[in-house]
Amino acid sequence: MCSNDSPSVKPDGTTDAAELAATYEEFLLDIEEQPLPSYRTDEMRVRIEEVRATLAAEGAASAGQLQQLLRTVTEALADVQAAQVVPVPEDRNLTNAVPGATGTGAAYEVTETEQAKATNVLINLLFTVVETPTWEDWGRYDERAARDDDERTVHDDGAGDDGEHAARDNAGDDAGAANESDAPADDTDTEATTDFGVTGYAGPE
Repeated sequence: MCSNDSPSVKPDGTTDAAELAATYEEFLLDIEEQPLPSYRTDEMRVRIEEVRATLAAEGAASAGQLQQLLRTVTEALADVQAAQVVPVPEDRNLTNAVPGATGTGAAYEVTETEQAKATNVLINLLFTVVETPTWEDWGRYDERAARDDDERTVHDDGAGDDGEHAARDNAGDDAGAANESDAPADDTDTEATTDFGVTGYAGPE
């Protein structure tokens, strides 16, 4: 597996489960090629296969599976970083090597090239674990999508209310205009010019 390879990320930020499962299958082969103590390799193989199988079958892994794999890979990376860097050794057997535990097994030695390559593989595996979706992630996504739908519904209802209010306001304006047209004409001027038959009256003779 190329050290620059990364899982396919969709436009919505999620990662394709089928491609992730294939990526984990490639990591199984990569781990076998690294100069790791056998017990580290065995444990990672089990953890990687668990995640790969769950992804292939269900499209997501459990948070517990990913946490266990993350712990195992982190410990293996610490072993590689703490290993004694030596020239290419002869007849090396890492089966009983216990990094960091002096006197309990064979010395854990790696060459500079081996250390760099193993570090690269393990770091890529760590990033892949972090990008792997869980059912909890999908749950949060579903809740967020439902919340967005609710907000859109409320917004649409509000727009309808605004339209209804506007219609009522327009109806009120029309009614007001109609009332004004039906009202009697202002007779102020008429009263001012009407003499009620007494024009020119000068009083009793």
